[in-house]
Formats: sequence, C-alpha cells, structure tokens
Amino acid sequence: MTEIVLKPELIKGLQKVLVDYEPANEDPILAAQYLSAVVGSIIATSNLPKEQQDEILNQILDFIRYVYKQQTQAIPDKKPDNNQEAFGTWKPK
Repeated sequence: MTEIVLKPELIKGLQKVLVDYEPANEDPILAAQYLSAVVGSIIATSNLPKEQQDEILNQILDFIRYVYKQQTQAIPDKKPDNNQEAFGTWKPK
C-alpha cells in the first residue's frame, strides 16, 4: 500500500515546473488540466492491458474525488487552503 503525503512545497514545486513550461499555468485550473493530461498519458502509454488501464484510471479518479472532498470539507464555508496538508492511501487493485 502506498501512502501519499501532499505537502504545500510539493504542490508549489509542481506548479512551478508547469509555469516554467507554460506561463499560463499560473492559473491553478489550467495547471490541474496539464497534470490530468500527464496522468492520462502515463496510463495510456503503459504496457498494461486495456482493461487494467481502465481500472487504474477509475481508481485514480476516485482517489482525486476523495482528496477533493477531504480538502473542501476540512474548512467549511471557505476556499481550501493550498498550504493545508492532505494525505491519502491509494492501492492499485
């Protein structure tokens, strides 16, 4: 089982890489789209059977929803704080 610890430094570092690549990635939604495209590309180009790729993609989508809910429910009536740490466990089946 892989534990994922999301720290503000990691998020800022990833966004910096994306901004260095494309300055428009200062927009966090565009940066998220780039990250999503990278995830999709990595899964699609893996040497796994199509059925397994689809299952992994669905698991990752569920994990994204889990982290999103955790982040948005942590601070009621406020936007999520990008400096807040998040964690979760994702285990491919």
